[in-house]
Amino acid sequence: MKKRRSEVVSEINVTPLVDVMMVLLIIFIISAPLMRSGTKVVLPKAVVRETQSQRATLVTVDRSGQAFVNGERVALTEIGGRVSALVARAPELPVLIEGDTEAEYGKIVAVMDMVRQAGIQNVSLVLEPMSK
Repeated sequence: MKKRRSEVVSEINVTPLVDVMMVLLIIFIISAPLMRSGTKVVLPKAVVRETQSQRATLVTVDRSGQAFVNGERVALTEIGGRVSALVARAPELPVLIEGDTEAEYGKIVAVMDMVRQAGIQNVSLVLEPMSK
């Protein structure tokens, strides 16, 4: 009788790796729309007649009065230039201003005025829909 020698297989089984990667991909696809980058603000509530665009240039004023453009902190004096540069790349997108309920009203109005002085007319405020 001959003895059979078992040979060592040096190949890596990638099936479990592919399974794990597919599960992670599905988790990220589902959770990506739920994640929102930027500063956490408490929006004022109002009855909203129309839905706001998902794609837009987003200007945020937090409760401490700091301004952010698409999640990046910007000095208040530079908002007009930064927003006009972004709108020049995609002129069809609106500019949405998020203002925290604790933020000074004057800061939000100043930001809106700077955006308008930069020549952008498609400016809106972001509101939280009020439950009926």
